[in-house]
Amino acid sequence: MPHTNPFEKIPNLDAGKLEKLRRYAGLLREANTKVNLLSRKDMDDVEYRHIAFCASMGAFFVPHAGARIADVGTGGGLPGIVCAILYPQAEVLMFDGIGKKIKMIASIISELGLGNANAVNSRIEERKDCFDYATGRSVCALPMFFSFVRNRLRSGTCGNLSNGVIYFKGGPLEDELLKRKILPDAELKLDEFFSDPAYEGKRLLHFPKNILGK
Repeated sequence: MPHTNPFEKIPNLDAGKLEKLRRYAGLLREANTKVNLLSRKDMDDVEYRHIAFCASMGAFFVPHAGARIADVGTGGGLPGIVCAILYPQAEVLMFDGIGKKIKMIASIISELGLGNANAVNSRIEERKDCFDYATGRSVCALPMFFSFVRNRLRSGTCGNLSNGVIYFKGGPLEDELLKRKILPDAELKLDEFFSDPAYEGKRLLHFPKNILGK
């Protein structure tokens, strides 16, 4: 059953940002009838299960003005479009290798008037430019994700967290990371944040660039 107030837990949402998040939900529903961006079974409660879920980032991370964020494997624009709405001071590039998805995301970006966002039909590892942060949401195993982004991240601190990876993770860390002691230095437990046991085991994690390996 859809939540009556899906964004009640999200901090610092002014009326403009809230309106854009709600508009995004409507545009995502419409787009999903044409291109399979998200599972259709989630569409009834997309505001809470997907958009508010990603907007929890606002309680965890705030980028500085001019920070560059790469959303890798953006799919339906999650969390990239949410980041662009929450952080108008940052530049957000959304990457996906599936052209029809990126075309639809570009249309949604235009409809929402997000001048700080762009949708890119390529893989981030093919780029020559660099970013301060890379975001992802269950894109692939974390060691593989790190291999995609680590050479496209620059050192420094362009927000309340040092430059690196901000990742929505379900389940335990991979053994490879534990053995190499590649561990997050900050986390937000999403079941506690939302007071929702359905999110048990789901976390938002930050990994600094300097521990991602070479």
